[in-house]
Amino acid sequence: MPSVTVPPPPTPYSSLRVLNRLDLTKAIPLAGPLTIYLEPTNICNFKCVYCPESLDNYKEAAGGRFQLSLDDFKAIAPQIKDLGTVKTLNFYMMGEPFVNKQLTQFVSIAKAATISERVIVTSNGTLVRPHIYKDICDSGLDYLRVSIYGSNEDAHKANTQSPFRLSLIKENILGLKQFRDQLGQRRPFIYIKMIESPNPDDNVEFRRMFAEVGDELFIEPAMNWNDPENNNFLGAAKDTPLNKQYFSAKKEVCPFPFYTLVIHSDLRVSVCCVDWNKQAVVGNLRHESLSDIWKGDNLRAFQLKHLQRKRHELSGCSTCTYLHTAPDNIDSLTDSVFAERASAVGAPSHREAK
Repeated sequence: MPSVTVPPPPTPYSSLRVLNRLDLTKAIPLAGPLTIYLEPTNICNFKCVYCPESLDNYKEAAGGRFQLSLDDFKAIAPQIKDLGTVKTLNFYMMGEPFVNKQLTQFVSIAKAATISERVIVTSNGTLVRPHIYKDICDSGLDYLRVSIYGSNEDAHKANTQSPFRLSLIKENILGLKQFRDQLGQRRPFIYIKMIESPNPDDNVEFRRMFAEVGDELFIEPAMNWNDPENNNFLGAAKDTPLNKQYFSAKKEVCPFPFYTLVIHSDLRVSVCCVDWNKQAVVGNLRHESLSDIWKGDNLRAFQLKHLQRKRHELSGCSTCTYLHTAPDNIDSLTDSVFAERASAVGAPSHREAK
């Protein structure tokens, strides 16, 4: 029997955020976003205690429950490609992506059209069932990120408030990995992560349980979304995350609005992947193009608020701590220099964010 030639593995997921990173201070304003989060749905089969999905008024606060249609994605994909700048397309924001039955078609279209350098799906793993293993592998998906919410069945049930067992998720993901390997493929690269437990034994148990399931394991610190003053999802002092290494790069200006866009499943567009209640919306693809949103007055005004140290005036940013997780720091960039650069490239150049 002839041997199967296995392609080289993709870059480990944990290395992506540090390799060949652009110096934003010198480069912005960018011609287009580097990262786009595209939300297949904001409907989830978990109600994690860490997450806004657990709120009684989540539907109202999020403006409704939505699923992205295939027609809408087919309209969005060429707009992303036309930008010519996107390195990472992540099919995730709120919700469980695989709730949307069209997800693997979205990925296939994105990969066939090369609208980004890599395509990622972030999932809780419950719906990664054997009947879609082939579709996932055939789609060309580069990375599958799997979020685990407890290192044992009791913790998982308490944290996710769902009927899905942790053993099912392990079985699903291990089955996908074995199916992929039998095909002689290296993609999708499977990255499994768990929110750090205050009990070190839980973290050890997670690593033991999933050691052979993924290609890479990681323990992430908890973060408190964009409104720790109003919703304390951690159940701890609001400054608790800030003491972690992950939040150590303290800064005044948030870099995310300068290189990131989020396309919500209702086609509203915001600037940050923790904007679950759509307080940082800068456009709507029902009424304008992605390019126009990126170059538009709303985004420029939003960016200038940050450069002018006025993020406290932005409802989605005033108490947010997520900016400290960004590896970039653009605090040295002034609003005047930014305005001059924007003017030079033909973009709106407001000196004062109104």
